[in-house]
Amino acid sequence: MTAKITLYTFPPSQNAVRPEIALLEKGLAFKKVAVDLLQGQQKQPPLSEITPRQQVPTLVYETDDDQIVIYESIAALYFIEDMHPDPPLMPPISRPRQRGRAHMRMAEFQAKLDHKNIFGSVAFGRKGRDELGSRFDDLVAEIPRWNDYLTGRDYLAADAFSLADIAVFPLLMHFEALGYDYARHTPALAAYLQRCKDRPSVRKSGWLEAFAGLVKSLAPTPVLAEATRPGS
Repeated sequence: MTAKITLYTFPPSQNAVRPEIALLEKGLAFKKVAVDLLQGQQKQPPLSEITPRQQVPTLVYETDDDQIVIYESIAALYFIEDMHPDPPLMPPISRPRQRGRAHMRMAEFQAKLDHKNIFGSVAFGRKGRDELGSRFDDLVAEIPRWNDYLTGRDYLAADAFSLADIAVFPLLMHFEALGYDYARHTPALAAYLQRCKDRPSVRKSGWLEAFAGLVKSLAPTPVLAEATRPGS
């Protein structure tokens, strides 16, 4: 199927970069439209007329007889995989253990990790360690679980990069930006993050530079530099 693909994105956004990485991994042609959330452009046309949530990423997938709009990053990942299964970004059904693990990690990401993100509260809300309270402790307890998931394997589902990695990797970078010492506390995660950073799709997206620029401009307090692995 030939489709015209447009991705509305805020270049530093860890949510918005997910479908972009998937599109690049697939080698699909797409138009990238930058939306400056800091200037409120998501509330203006054309994006305000496309999605009721006025958010990025918004993926517009146009065929000869239809226009499909997907405005949640994980939904966009699954949609891209469904519409363009080659090259695959999920383990095949013939490898049910790895495929099940990929689905599990993505579900865990949404239910257990994503909502623990404190980056916005620190970088935009200027909250410190004391103000974060139990949110800080919950996050510090959660991160090592993901280190354990990577012990003995290169990626979250198996030895191949998958949708699970595209979902989780950008969020983990937020914690690095807040001072979390992966190399010290979670060495498997440290090695994993470097593998993800080195992928051609990630480099081509320009997200690492855009995110670093946002972090530099916001200069968030490195609250996670205070973190220690539970039990250490």
